[in-house]
Amino acid sequence: MNKHKIAIIGSGPAGYSAAIYTSRAEIETVIYAGKEPGGQLTKTTEIENYPGGLGLTGPELMAKMGEQASKFGAVIKWEEAEDLDKLREEYDGVIIATGASPRLMGVGEEKYYGKGFSTCAVCDAAFYKGKTVYVVGGGDAAIEDTMALTKFASQVTLLVRRDELRASKAMQKKVLDNPEVKIMWETELVGIKGDERVEKLELRIKNQELREVKAEGLFFAIGHIPATKWLEGSGVELDKKGYIKNGVVGGVSWAKGYPTMTAIPGVVAAGDCVDYRYRQAVTAAGMGVMAALDMEKWLESK
Repeated sequence: MNKHKIAIIGSGPAGYSAAIYTSRAEIETVIYAGKEPGGQLTKTTEIENYPGGLGLTGPELMAKMGEQASKFGAVIKWEEAEDLDKLREEYDGVIIATGASPRLMGVGEEKYYGKGFSTCAVCDAAFYKGKTVYVVGGGDAAIEDTMALTKFASQVTLLVRRDELRASKAMQKKVLDNPEVKIMWETELVGIKGDERVEKLELRIKNQELREVKAEGLFFAIGHIPATKWLEGSGVELDKKGYIKNGVVGGVSWAKGYPTMTAIPGVVAAGDCVDYRYRQAVTAAGMGVMAALDMEKWLESK
């Protein structure tokens, strides 16, 4: 009997966790690491909220995951794979774990990743105890990040581009009635200053006045972009924001017994390319394990 062979697309927590399980189950596993090996965690410095990851940086944690997957036989290819039809011809199954990228603004923020700039307040709020921080955004995610930061920061200011919030009424109430939160309406971030860390922000008020403010932390909460554009027209169903809809064909659930299966039998998906809500490394890793177990069960059924 030939040994089953699968491809895992993506090398973040979901992809590596899936690979650890499939390779230990003696399924021949090939990981296509993609153009951003390690995913979003490679842009994170200290790790405090991943079980067992205390004291590690993001890149170190991802390197350990990769080493663990390799130890059990997974082969890592440092290349992209963006032709699902071809993959399905070459492999018995495919696990999609391509993740998502936080939406950026292009005002020089990437220079300050882990140095006063973050796209995950839930992950990093504790590092800003007693500091003055700013959050960019006006939706539910921005409100959630703002509230997470009020538990630690001395001052939290929400920068809203419009003259109203996009968040739900219930979420709006959390900040509008909160004396710990300052809101700057019709305000746009146009620049960041600082030698080694974020020190000052350049703001444009009501499209006219330019103002410079001191800042010790900056958080973006303006959405994420799932890495699924390559799946358009492939048969894998995506929602209106581009996230993969697991177990759904034409709006009807079909994958009974295989919660991570996509609209294509033998193609499962996990991590931030599916999860639009939690977007944590630990939840992505858990989903990767679910996908691996579903894949193993499905291959056995064939």
